[in-house]
Amino acid sequence: MAMEALYAHTPNERGEWQLLETHLKNVGEIAGGFASAFGARELGYIVGMLHDVGKASPEFQRYLKACQAAKQARRPQPVGAVDHRAAGGLLAAGVLEALALPVIGHHGGLPDPSSVKGKLSEAMKRQDVESATERSSRLIDKLPRQFDLPEEVKRSALACELFVRMLFSALVDADYLDTETHWDPARSELRRHPSGLGELLELLVRDQARLQAASEDVPINRVRRDVYEECLAAAEGPNGVYRLTVPTGGGKTRSAMAFALKHAVKHGLDRVIVAIPYTSIIDQNAVVYREIFGAQNVLEHHTGVEVPEIDEYSEQYLRDSLASENWDAPIVVTTTVQLFDSLFSNRPSRCRKLHRLAKSVVILDEVQTLPVGLLDPILDVLRELVRGYGVSLVLCTATQPALSGESCYLKGFVPDPVDIVQRPERYFQTLSRVKYAVCTEPWVWERTAEEVLKHDQVLCVLNSRKDALRLFDMLHDPEAFHLSTLLCPAHRKDALAEIRRRLDNAQPCRVVSTQVVEAGVDLDFPVVLRAMGPLDRIVQAAGRCNREGRLASAGTVVVFEPADGSAPHGPYKTAMEEARQMLAQGSLDLDNPSVFDRYFHRLWQDCETDELGIQQLRKSLNYPRVAEEFRLIREDTVPVVVDYGEPGPRDALETVRTKGGASRGDWRKLQPYSVSLYPRDLRRYLGGDVEEIARGIYRWRGEYDPKKGISADCRDPADLIA
Repeated sequence: MAMEALYAHTPNERGEWQLLETHLKNVGEIAGGFASAFGARELGYIVGMLHDVGKASPEFQRYLKACQAAKQARRPQPVGAVDHRAAGGLLAAGVLEALALPVIGHHGGLPDPSSVKGKLSEAMKRQDVESATERSSRLIDKLPRQFDLPEEVKRSALACELFVRMLFSALVDADYLDTETHWDPARSELRRHPSGLGELLELLVRDQARLQAASEDVPINRVRRDVYEECLAAAEGPNGVYRLTVPTGGGKTRSAMAFALKHAVKHGLDRVIVAIPYTSIIDQNAVVYREIFGAQNVLEHHTGVEVPEIDEYSEQYLRDSLASENWDAPIVVTTTVQLFDSLFSNRPSRCRKLHRLAKSVVILDEVQTLPVGLLDPILDVLRELVRGYGVSLVLCTATQPALSGESCYLKGFVPDPVDIVQRPERYFQTLSRVKYAVCTEPWVWERTAEEVLKHDQVLCVLNSRKDALRLFDMLHDPEAFHLSTLLCPAHRKDALAEIRRRLDNAQPCRVVSTQVVEAGVDLDFPVVLRAMGPLDRIVQAAGRCNREGRLASAGTVVVFEPADGSAPHGPYKTAMEEARQMLAQGSLDLDNPSVFDRYFHRLWQDCETDELGIQQLRKSLNYPRVAEEFRLIREDTVPVVVDYGEPGPRDALETVRTKGGASRGDWRKLQPYSVSLYPRDLRRYLGGDVEEIARGIYRWRGEYDPKKGISADCRDPADLIA
């Protein structure tokens, strides 16, 4: 008698069911291929083959047929109460106990070992688990009965924690990709044809030669050329941790990419991942990279559609969850928040991309912005990625934090990072372009407005959106600009283009901004006013002053104390006080990079570098608690799409409304028009100024001011946007 066909998924648009055997083998092979990047091909194959064996039970097969019948009858699909993970979890635990975690968690999220033990103990008594195991035995009979963790992984609980997380990532991505291919075989997003990294390096070398040939022979361009050449030379070095210390305006964006591409080609690495703290820099850098390498080779990933992960299985939920991003591109430009929140998450949609970190060059831009209270877990994971996953790490900034060696308050990188640029202080002296003035007398807002209005071209950087809006309104200057995260990225991009045009044409240009403008944004003002803040932030703001060295004398940077100003709490205020004390000494040379080694050593002695106990939770493999506690931004934000520009997001929104959900491609079209709100603000405006047009996709229907962006009484999320 012929055996009953076992299915993994309901029919696609062609009417084709997916056989369970096909799905298990596909996922096993894909996951094994992903895990081979960190030496775990066999374990990746095993979890892929076992993850869905529970679907072999009669109960689950009846559920799939009920889903198909509901679809044909145009009835709501049943939400699955049939657990299909326990059987695979039991089998995986028999092979290697740790393998049960990714198998049990591949839909709802990585669990903790104690909860898995309880689930597996209950599962041993269930008839559906027994029947699924029996009916799937012919599909998995060639799998090993026992396996062991690699020796490198067994050396510590923290190494094991990251290894299981990476294995989970390989499984989730493989499962999503095969499922997506079944339901939409022609999906163009899965048929990228990107160039190899060697080709991309050639494109960059040619473009750099063109740029240098067209550049004036002035000191700043000579520094940029020398930094670029030093980066190419240093790329010949071995895998490891590198430090790129370059003064603001020294060509870090291109030079860091030159190092990364040449280093990746030499060592056979797969991709370059650039993590940046500010969306404004991402907007700018991604444009540069796309112009050089072509849009098909550059993935710009800010935020994504957040589909809630649930423990129940449903075909519709699985379709929705496929919108998450998997970083399948040779160059990925993302946020620091997206990178690290994903590295400590337990959610499938967040963790899906993590295996792409293996065998990559990771550039951490503006590395000094890493939160002090999370430095221990962040540095530990970075060290492990370098040691066990073939990652080369590049720490980029003009104000290098003290991340070398070990001390009583911080375990840094040992051995010390390799300096890509030797003796960087000589470049800082060459590019010294500003004079600092520190005003100890507090400025009321009227005084601040007067100081701004004294100058035709001036940038004033404040510590919060509230302060920026207050000062902007007091200027009564219809031609002034406001920059903050109240403006969507497309709006900020347009505003920055107009600001640059005015600066280049010697037209009046007064800008009031939050911190969103002060790192990596190519602006060149003769005068910059900066509210008292952390020392590195002050220097970053100064990088917008006389950036190209075109003034006959030095530019002017004034640090002032707002009498009634606000600022982020916690480490930011601690750093502000440290800066205030150091600046009060009166003889601080902010053009000397060694100042920042001293500054960060002093700062971190006053701070707890694992204030939430993340490391202890990681040692116990408590993935849900780690995910709950670890946040670069302590409170999640939700993207809301605003109606800006022509044609703006309207066509993409209509597509999402019609489909009832967003694909990765849909969301990429919407990202430039999104502004992040806190959930409490979202709830306050939902049904009024905010409309939910599809699950997890929100549209702002209230006023959107052409100067100030979202006009609403919303709390101020940090300028780090996930």
